Amino acid sequence: MRLTHMTERIEFISKKPGVTEFGVPTEEEKTTEYSCWAELLNTPMREFRDPSTKVGIRKESPNFAIKFEIGIPIDSMWHVIWRGKEYGIDSIDPDYDKRNVTKIACKAVE
Repeated sequence: MRLTHMTERIEFISKKPGVTEFGVPTEEEKTTEYSCWAELLNTPMREFRDPSTKVGIRKESPNFAIKFEIGIPIDSMWHVIWRGKEYGIDSIDPDYDKRNVTKIACKAVE
């Protein structure tokens, strides 16, 4: 495991509908499920073109490596907060051979 490379702090959050004390449903509430140190593997920038305006848009797609066994299973419906931005989880790839890291591919949430 490359602990010296794990210099980025990320948070895994879930979004669940909330309920007031009177039982009235509210908007989705963000709950921090887990926070850990991660290694930033790469951040490819993808360019997309809006067909109506013909303007290009760049989106970040960071990939992280975290410790293999964090104690709780990571849900693919969770989101990742990194440097104040929110990212959806595209894929989770645990390394069952060496059992040292889990790779997580993310995509920027609009």
